[in-house]
Amino acid sequence: MYLDTNAALNSTVRKQNGFTYIRYIRSGRKACPNITTTSLVYTGQAASGHYGQPGSAEYLCLPNDPQFYDVESAEQGARSLIYGSEYETPTTAFTTLNSMEVPCVLCLSRGKTTVMIPARTSCYSGWTLECRGYLMSSEASQPGKSYVCMDINAEALDASHGNLDQALFYLVEGRCSARKCPPYVH
Repeated sequence: MYLDTNAALNSTVRKQNGFTYIRYIRSGRKACPNITTTSLVYTGQAASGHYGQPGSAEYLCLPNDPQFYDVESAEQGARSLIYGSEYETPTTAFTTLNSMEVPCVLCLSRGKTTVMIPARTSCYSGWTLECRGYLMSSEASQPGKSYVCMDINAEALDASHGNLDQALFYLVEGRCSARKCPPYVH
């Protein structure tokens, strides 16, 4: 949603040629929204730490054309590890994407500000919907990861079924406790 904005995560404001720009990650898609003030910075693939191990709680959008400094080919013991992400959705709206790798794009948008509003399918007054999706994260019994808005029209990175079970996206489901029910549901 945007107030002259885009809906997404991971935004940063930049000033360029007198305009304010915002960058954001669109998870589950290979293209930015078809809006005249939004342009593609790069396409990539979602990645994070292993789902069952401590480590990074962030999902990143790694570019499809990486460059490296002095890379050692041998595996080192004292390093942080990053893995490609997959949809883990065998019985949900994304059933056809189960075990497929997750694409992402970095978009740049002029003159906007971003916000992701969880638990809403429409915008508040004065805001314009640009992206919509499902809230996803790690599985409840695994180390926590950040919440991501996965595009409602998510697609696969390519046609291969990885099923490597390394960094995984699960749909988020609410529970009633300190969270008020209603208006929320268990």
